[in-house]
Amino acid sequence: MLQSRGAVRFEPLFTTADIGLRQDASVEHVVKAFLNIGEALASRWIEMPRGILLLQSVPDDPASGAIYLYDRERHIFYFVSFLEGRDDALTAPEFDQLVSEYDLVSRTANPGLLSAHLPEAGLA
Repeated sequence: MLQSRGAVRFEPLFTTADIGLRQDASVEHVVKAFLNIGEALASRWIEMPRGILLLQSVPDDPASGAIYLYDRERHIFYFVSFLEGRDDALTAPEFDQLVSEYDLVSRTANPGLLSAHLPEAGLA
């Protein structure tokens, strides 16, 4: 199946420890700290037992979103990027379409599988 933005990649950004959070921090606290770094809000939030998928947007700019996946077990944030097209100026409807088209819910449900497709980043 041809995907509208080409291949998808999950680029590791940082761990919760990298941003000064404890391993036992609540999910709400982790997401709030992440959003504070970008001075953003979560336009969309899909929470699964093992991962969270976010559309992070600038307040009052609905076409400023970027998709991030948080691996709750390994405490790693990933930037979801696409080979073709912009991946940092998304709207909520575009997010919804990409979630469906790229089956991002399955990847959020099993983020541990992402490491099999990533270069060694020193994050564990």
